[in-house]
Amino acid sequence: MNNNIDRITKGLAEACKECILVAYNDPSAKKTILRGGGSSGGIMTRLLMPRPISKLRISEDALKLCLEYDVAPYDRFILTGSGEFKKKYPNLPNFFSSNAKTLAKCHEKGHFLTADHNVPNKVMLEQMFELCEKNPAADVLEYKKILNEQSYDLITLEENQKIDKAGLKSAGTKEKRDAQCSKKIDFVDLWLTPQDVIEKFFNITKLNKAECLDPCACDGRWLGEQGYSYDILPMKKHVVKKDFLTMTKSELPVQVKTIVGNIPFSLLREFVNKGLELVEDCYFLVSGDTIFRYFPNNIEHLYIFSGLEGNQKDNRSRCEFDVPFLIKSALWCCIVHLTRKTQPSWNVKANLTNAERRDGHHVALGKNVFVETDCEVDKDPRITRIPVKSSIVYKGGKKIKNADGTYKDINAGWN
Repeated sequence: MNNNIDRITKGLAEACKECILVAYNDPSAKKTILRGGGSSGGIMTRLLMPRPISKLRISEDALKLCLEYDVAPYDRFILTGSGEFKKKYPNLPNFFSSNAKTLAKCHEKGHFLTADHNVPNKVMLEQMFELCEKNPAADVLEYKKILNEQSYDLITLEENQKIDKAGLKSAGTKEKRDAQCSKKIDFVDLWLTPQDVIEKFFNITKLNKAECLDPCACDGRWLGEQGYSYDILPMKKHVVKKDFLTMTKSELPVQVKTIVGNIPFSLLREFVNKGLELVEDCYFLVSGDTIFRYFPNNIEHLYIFSGLEGNQKDNRSRCEFDVPFLIKSALWCCIVHLTRKTQPSWNVKANLTNAERRDGHHVALGKNVFVETDCEVDKDPRITRIPVKSSIVYKGGKKIKNADGTYKDINAGWN
C-alpha cells in the first residue's frame, strides 16, 4: 500500500474509533453516525466518502467500454483539475458522470461508467460498531483493517442499476455486490510515468520509438502510436494484450532493437532477465537501489531524476508518478541503460555522512544507497540528469549563484 494512503487510513481509523467509543451506547448517536447517503449523509459517511483508497478495481464490462471509447479508466482519478478531463476527451466529457436521471439519458450524454465502493461506508461503520460492542478496547489497527477491506470500483451504469435493484445500494457484503457485476479486475502497480519525463528521456537518448518495445505499456504513454506497446491488461486501443514474460525471440518483431519502459518494481528481476534475453539493450525505469543490488555489471548508463524537492544537496534520484487519488507520489528510482555485455563496476556506498552526501560526488538511489563518482556527478560520462521539477543547484552544501545574483536552476534550458 502507498505509504501516504496508509497514513491517511490510519488517521481515519483513529477518528472512527474515537467517535464510535463515544456513541456505541447511545442509540440516537449511533443512528446518526450510521445514516448513509455518501457525501450528503451522516457525519461519518461524509468523512469517509472522499478518502483515498489504495485498492482500485474495474469490472470487465467497464474496461470493455473504456477500450471501445479509448478512455484510460484511471483518468477518472488523475485528471482532476478544472477542465483537464474535458480537454483530453472533448467528445466524451461526461464519460464517468453526468446529472442525467435515466439510463437512456445518461447514454445520450455519453455517460457510461460510475464509481462504487465495494463495501458501502455505512456497512463498514456497522462493522466498527460490532467490533466496539464485542471489544471496546480493540486496537485501532482492527478499525484500520475494516477500512482496508474497501476498494474503489469502476462499474457500468447497468451494473450499478443491478446493485440498486438488488437492494444493495448502501448494504450487502462485498460478495453479494460483486455478484451483480462482471468479474472485477485489480489495478496493480499503477505508477504512471509523467509524460514530460518520457519526452525528456527520448530527447536525451535519441532512441527511435519505432524500433522500441514497451513490455508493460498500460496506456502506451512511452511510445504512443509508434513502436510496439504490450501489456497483460491494456488500457488503450493501440496497446496489444501480450505477456512479455512468456515471449520468445521468434515472437519479437524484427524491427525491435531496444526494450524500454516503466516496469513493475515487484517484478524487476524477471523483466530485466527477459529483456536482456531478447535484445542487447534495455532502458528501464526501476528502483535505484534494487537494480544495483541484482544487476551491478549490466548497467552501462544511469539517468537520474533531479529537482524533485528543491533542496537537492545529495543529488537524490526520485521521481513523482501519477497515482490515482494522490495524483502525485514520489519514489526512489532512475532509468538505467542495461546491456548483456559486462560493464565496469559502479562504486555503491551506504551510511554516508551529511558532508559526503553533499560533496557533489554522490547520487542517492535509495534512503541509504549511493553511487559514488570519481569526478563531479554532472561531469561523469556514465550519468545523465533528467530534470523533472525546478530546483536550486547545490554544491558542497551551498547554493550556486548566477552572475546576476539569482540562484542556478537545475532545469535551466529546459522548456
